[in-house]
Amino acid sequence: MNKIFTILLCLSMICVSQSCDNDEIGEYTPLPKLHLGETFKYQCIPENYVQLAYDTLGKVAVLNFYKEEITDLDYINYDEHTCTFSFHKGETAKYKISWDYQSETNSIRFIYSQNGMWYRMNNSKNEYILEANDGMAIRAVAYRASYDLLNVTVYRFRIEEYEEK
Repeated sequence: MNKIFTILLCLSMICVSQSCDNDEIGEYTPLPKLHLGETFKYQCIPENYVQLAYDTLGKVAVLNFYKEEITDLDYINYDEHTCTFSFHKGETAKYKISWDYQSETNSIRFIYSQNGMWYRMNNSKNEYILEANDGMAIRAVAYRASYDLLNVTVYRFRIEEYEEK
């Protein structure tokens, strides 16, 4: 009787473990890179989304850019897996972050991180003056839209040193 119970227990554990494998979500997958000025249409999959820790509005897809189109500052690094620009100048400095985009289906936000938290930069002027320390980061995100279709044209996204007048 104990052998039959043990065999049934093992079989049920195998069935449960296999059903869990089918439900697992895969690893994060960055979006393909987009060029400034070109319309970017992409059908997102669940692996394209991340949840921002501070945000209750839902999951976002992080837009993926070509660094040379966004900045020519050599002390700004670009991580192609997280699609994040990070500052490594060695001192605190001010930067002008500017953007212009059009999207009928997605809400786009330009955000920066400080001490592990993400903050929105969006304002009515489509630019933001950021005082950045080493390790701070910037990225652009698109909130999940119906049908998971990402449809956006980013005309400008620029990171440059800011000099007060």
